[in-house]
Amino acid sequence: MKLFFLLRRQFRRYRGPSILLAVIVLAVSALLTLWPRAIDDMFAKDLRQTMGNATGSQRDFIGYLSAPPPLTDLNTGFADANPGATFQLRSMLAEIRDGLPEPLHSVTGEARWVVAGYGAIVRGPFPTGIASVELNYAAGPAFLDHIDLVHGVLPGPLSLESADTDPLEILLSVNSADAAGWEIGEERAAGVRRLYGEAAPPPDRPLVLTGTFTPKDADNPYWSINTSILNAVEEVNPNTGTLVTATAVVSPDAFAPTFGQTERTQTTMWLPLDGSSLDAASAPLVEAQLRQAVGSPRPIPNSTMISQTAQFNSGAPALIAESTQRAASTNQILALLASGPLGVCLATAAVAVRLVYDRRRTAIALAGARGASAAQLRTILGMEGLAIGLPSALLGTLLATALIPVPLNLLHFGWAAGAALVPALLLALPHPTPSLRQNRGDLAPRSLHRWRLAAEGLTLGLAVTATTLLFQRGLDQRGVELGTVDPLLAATPLLIALAACVVVLRLYPLPLARYAKRQQRRPGLVGFLGAARAVRAPGGGLLAVLTLIVGLGVVIFAGILLSTFRAGVTAAAQYEVGADLRVQGSLMSTGTVDQIRSLDGVEELAGITDLGQLRVSADDAGENTLVRVLAVDPSELRTVQRGSAGAFPAALLSKLEQPAPAGALPVVVSGAVGLELGGTGTLGYRDSSRAIDVVGVGPPSTPLASGSNWMLVSTKAVNALEERTFDPSVVFIRLAPGIDDGSIQAQLVDLVPTPILVQTPTQFEDQTLQSPSGLGLQTGLWTVITAMGVLCALTILMTAVVNAPARNHLVALLRTLGFPRNRDGAVLLWELGPVAGAALVMGTILGFAFPVILLDSIDLAVFTGGEFQPAARVDLALTAGLLGGFVGVTALAIAVAVVMGRRQRIAIVLRMTDS
Repeated sequence: MKLFFLLRRQFRRYRGPSILLAVIVLAVSALLTLWPRAIDDMFAKDLRQTMGNATGSQRDFIGYLSAPPPLTDLNTGFADANPGATFQLRSMLAEIRDGLPEPLHSVTGEARWVVAGYGAIVRGPFPTGIASVELNYAAGPAFLDHIDLVHGVLPGPLSLESADTDPLEILLSVNSADAAGWEIGEERAAGVRRLYGEAAPPPDRPLVLTGTFTPKDADNPYWSINTSILNAVEEVNPNTGTLVTATAVVSPDAFAPTFGQTERTQTTMWLPLDGSSLDAASAPLVEAQLRQAVGSPRPIPNSTMISQTAQFNSGAPALIAESTQRAASTNQILALLASGPLGVCLATAAVAVRLVYDRRRTAIALAGARGASAAQLRTILGMEGLAIGLPSALLGTLLATALIPVPLNLLHFGWAAGAALVPALLLALPHPTPSLRQNRGDLAPRSLHRWRLAAEGLTLGLAVTATTLLFQRGLDQRGVELGTVDPLLAATPLLIALAACVVVLRLYPLPLARYAKRQQRRPGLVGFLGAARAVRAPGGGLLAVLTLIVGLGVVIFAGILLSTFRAGVTAAAQYEVGADLRVQGSLMSTGTVDQIRSLDGVEELAGITDLGQLRVSADDAGENTLVRVLAVDPSELRTVQRGSAGAFPAALLSKLEQPAPAGALPVVVSGAVGLELGGTGTLGYRDSSRAIDVVGVGPPSTPLASGSNWMLVSTKAVNALEERTFDPSVVFIRLAPGIDDGSIQAQLVDLVPTPILVQTPTQFEDQTLQSPSGLGLQTGLWTVITAMGVLCALTILMTAVVNAPARNHLVALLRTLGFPRNRDGAVLLWELGPVAGAALVMGTILGFAFPVILLDSIDLAVFTGGEFQPAARVDLALTAGLLGGFVGVTALAIAVAVVMGRRQRIAIVLRMTDS
């Protein structure tokens, strides 16, 4: 007990080092707990946003059956209130949902279905401009929950026993009725396109439009699965006119009479998926369960005599995997940046432990002199370490848990538990010496020098090996799992930083030794004494050098990552839009285009005219291909897209302006079309075949076209064949410098008479930068930058405190010899200045070297939304600000250390020396 009370008294007298160690453990444990919780929180938010932004057809659990449902399921009207009906399909779908395991069952909604018959041909005549109308019939339960009846009434029933002359009542959306030129109450006839072998086709069925509707919520996932019910497809063909394909809604008990009036019938069944409750714990399990569910064929009842199965599919697993990859990439990037700082934190904790141990030296020596064994002393010191580490780590963990509330995961606390044990391990490992005599640190035995050489050689070898392996192997970022860290990628920065420390500690004393020799012959003591001490016993030592090198290197590298990420987002946004503004809508007349061109702030304009899907055939192949043909003015497009990352290749546009041989039409085609460069063929245009010459092959993905099957022609070349007007449906706009695109957008909405979609790169940039993954990456990088600044300042102050006894002893002796008090700060400045300067230079070099070594192993494309990995980009203003801020923090910490170092009492120091 006497030993315990002795150490307790010592602790009460020297609390500062113990409190400092406790604060370090608290901060490190809080950060280590925040890290995985922040990743999980970001993952959950990103996952919910990704699932929420996906359409129902991209997300839901959907199955298709090439047959109508049983007639009993159709034996009901719109109200779905037939007490005598037996719903076989509904019951089977409910069984499928009930059979799904948890947590997949909880994120699925009640099953829904819609049956549709495709390919009924409506007989003319049609209004001017409409060449043909193809009609599909659709029916399903709960339809009234999603529409508002605008005009007319709901369609009524039609039994199988009804005569073929009885009209089938239909309901169209307002958009589809306008596209087909169909008025309420108007009756038209419809039949089938194909013949059934030798038999005559069934007679046409009269149709009557009873009403039109609009959706209650056009953004409801219900409509993304049944989009054809809302919007008619209009194919503008310059040869014949507009081809309209619309889907009409009929009462479920009127669908059976349409069986012979269509080419095929399909039943769409789906279970809605709600991703709002997914989190980091449940998402991987839901993904695995969905992948297992989509591969299982399921028997589905139908109205035919043939047993059929349906295989359900869902895009949700891919969406979850995409979000998981972003979270895993964020975790990998933070692990890459944190490996060095964590190593510095461990070294800082070791220095704090040394301070604690030094303050306990007297008590340890007395206890050893009174018979305490080394094991007893280690046990007591270890218990003190536990008393410091456990409460601090617990408090840090609780703070982190309260700051980011996510579902409990014990793995979140693993690193914090390790941090709690660090003080006890470091305090118990040293062998306490029972002597009060302090040895000089610059007089190390020869064996220690040999060990140092071996350690330095090993460090350099590991750094070279890790860098070589990283260059050879790279990193398949898409193979990284959430919660795992690539050890090679994470350890390489720390190994490189340690190798840089070896170089600095070996090289920086060389010029100082030469300087000390020169100062030895000159008057003045401070320069010679400071340089000599810096060479013989560097005040900063490994810890200060490592901290400053890692700190500045990580800060500059994080700044370059931020710059590269933002530049990648900007490039991806420009590639998506293609210009300063992209206006898309219905056909815009020449007058409308001229009015847009005359708006203040509009510098240049280029229109994209859709000539329709035309048939193309190559001369060297007998196959015909339908291609979306787009007409542009190459000169206007090149000017509008100048400087944009989404610009169409200027060389290809120039080739469109050059005349083709033998009067052929020069064309540039997508690589997905299959036509080769220099090939020739024919294009079906306005009831004639036009010769074409493929002068270029472009990328399949381009802002000019919505799909990959496109062909580009010049408006001038088309006019050379036959004069026509070009009414673009897409317009690219280049704005004058300094113009606010918001005002232009407002004017465009007022100017264009039809609904339009106006897109700007800024919209896509903001969407990406403000997304959970984008915010998470940026927040993580700024957190690392801030933490490194604080850590470096703390390390410099601690280093000054650790070296205080030897420095104070020296200054006290110099004072007795007449050394002026106002020069004390210069001694401390020499102690920290040279090593700090050398470390900052090496840290700057490493900061710019890290992107070259590591950036190719980091997948930033999953964050930017682009198709390609962005190239490294250095924002000079940001990098200079970070560099200046870090140097400023370092200089401030050195200044504080100098001020603290001048506060000493000579009598006490000399008395301790005499004793």
